[in-house]
Amino acid sequence: MNVKNKPAQQTFFIAIIFLVALLGWTIWQFHFNYMISLYDTFFHTQRIYDIRLAFLHQALPSWVNFNTFYNTGQAVNGMYPDLTLWPLVLVTNFLTPIHQIIAIKSLIAFLTFIVTFLSLNKRFESRNAVLAAIIFTLSGSVLKDLANEMQTGTAIIMIFAFPILFTLKDAIESKKVEPKLIIKTALLMTIVINSHLLSAVVITIIAGLFLIVITVIRKNYQAWLNLAIAAFLTVLLSAPLLYRIVKISKTGLLAPFGKGHVTSESLWNLFSTTSWSAKSTISEIAIVLIIITLIGIKRDKIKQLLPWLSLELLLIIFCTNILPWNLLSHLPIIDTFQAANWRFGIFLGIAPLIMVLINFKERTSRIILLILAVLSFILAFRNSYNFQYYHTANLTVVNKYTSTMVPPNDTVKLTSTGINSNKLSRTLLPDYAPNSAPLQKGSNGASFDPQLSYLITNQLGTTKTKDIPLTHTTTVNSITFKAHNVPKGSISLPVFGYRTLKYRITLNGKPTTAHLNNYGLITIESQSNLKHANYKIEFIQPTLYKALLWMSTILFLVLLIGLTVPIKKSNYFQIS
Repeated sequence: MNVKNKPAQQTFFIAIIFLVALLGWTIWQFHFNYMISLYDTFFHTQRIYDIRLAFLHQALPSWVNFNTFYNTGQAVNGMYPDLTLWPLVLVTNFLTPIHQIIAIKSLIAFLTFIVTFLSLNKRFESRNAVLAAIIFTLSGSVLKDLANEMQTGTAIIMIFAFPILFTLKDAIESKKVEPKLIIKTALLMTIVINSHLLSAVVITIIAGLFLIVITVIRKNYQAWLNLAIAAFLTVLLSAPLLYRIVKISKTGLLAPFGKGHVTSESLWNLFSTTSWSAKSTISEIAIVLIIITLIGIKRDKIKQLLPWLSLELLLIIFCTNILPWNLLSHLPIIDTFQAANWRFGIFLGIAPLIMVLINFKERTSRIILLILAVLSFILAFRNSYNFQYYHTANLTVVNKYTSTMVPPNDTVKLTSTGINSNKLSRTLLPDYAPNSAPLQKGSNGASFDPQLSYLITNQLGTTKTKDIPLTHTTTVNSITFKAHNVPKGSISLPVFGYRTLKYRITLNGKPTTAHLNNYGLITIESQSNLKHANYKIEFIQPTLYKALLWMSTILFLVLLIGLTVPIKKSNYFQIS
């Protein structure tokens, strides 16, 4: 055996072990034909299902959800970043809906492992890089999204966690205008914005604080120019999403759940309520890595470790009530954080891995990481096994035949035909509904008014004299209600309308006008009694949106190709 090739072969062998394990987990999950689901998993499965249907019908995903979220036409898809999810849905669309979602979770974990390894491999020995990638993927936030509650937006960001961190560090410390660094920063932040907006805010806050400190200490102002140009490019690249959000928001939307009241953990709870797959607190593996580093810290490595120690400490502070969140919660955007530890906690597992790789010699690091990688396999399997079988005998199986409402906080066995079920009360939520929709008193914005919920869940059209049962059919961009014996006058349908969006509405195939009632529901007038009535509501996607999609996609590809083009070294970009 060639000694020079031995490290590469060992790296490859370790990677194969991980990939086989991940494939085995995927096949194991496939054979159930259902997925254990809870909390936000319902929200994200319905988002994926709507995108799935659009691609199956060779259409762009609609801004409003007629096929999911109780068919209310809420602008969930329009307001929630989803562009980075599109490729994952597209390549898995040949699978059944529930298998597709399981496959997407596995693909995200696979990509997290690959990108993390490639990023670390540029800076550290390959065997250490691959072991660190395994530990990161099989613990903390990444493991939580793979094996437990699924939150695709933050999960996709974790794919690029290490490149984002290294690139922003380089940008903050840059001493001259560097085109490739600007492009990398813009591309990565575009991915973040198009995956989860509040995570983009979190990253900007943390990076901004470090930028200010570095500027004060080193009097380095060139970094500001690099980041300003990158921010401009990011806005251009994110134009389709930003256009959607601005267009829909002009209608006036309900405040997000818990707006104006940001909670956080105590420092004690952050460490005492942890687990291997912790997402909103620091994970057990992160604690172990920090302790190992502090015990074995090398004096000559302190300067290199300081930025990463500072980052971890800053993230911990932002997760806890050390900060006066009761005051900060009055600031714009931050007032929508809901829980600070949800927002900052997902990043707590990154710096500890880097600290171990920096602090110890290659061989020592490899021994530490090998032990922890083996432990990661064992604990990840235990986590998945317990989640799959713990109390599952009594779980409700949700499919197209489910006839009773599933409470919001229930855990269920979700099947392909149950993904868009109108019995999942967790998906009857006020998120992104028009602000004229009434809310239940005392729910802190988490629930619609009971009367509105009654009309939506029972698919009722409301007239002055009676409520009329409706049946519906849907396409990607439209919903059609059928009703019988409708008296003349107005009928309010259980579909929200947005004043800034364009709809085509017909009654029995003929164009008709409509207005919004006090609940924000689309209301149609009829001049006569109708024995049979077909009401079709079709959302018309703005032409400008399609143009922006083409523009941003082409620009993204051009910039991506630009990273591969060598730039001749010169002092041309140096700022004196």
